[in-house]
Amino acid sequence: MELEAIVVEQILRVCFIKTRFNALFDAVRKIISLSRYILKKYLFYLIESGILSYCGESQAYITTPAGLNLLYFIHTEKREIQSGIKNIVIYLE
Repeated sequence: MELEAIVVEQILRVCFIKTRFNALFDAVRKIISLSRYILKKYLFYLIESGILSYCGESQAYITTPAGLNLLYFIHTEKREIQSGIKNIVIYLE
């Protein structure tokens, strides 16, 4: 699956603390126009890859240690590539 780094970065940043879907959706929409359906697809793939975790009890998402590593990688790439985050794509299997 191919994911835009700009969306993944925002999801991981917002979910650094437990975050419910509506708050996450509002935060992502401030950065990029995205439907609820597309955001749910991103969440599904990030959870399946172990980058994000869902806590059913509190109905909230939280960034995992693997997600923090990915966030660090995204920030490193942004510094190294002068063209910006919009040109970074993340591939998940």
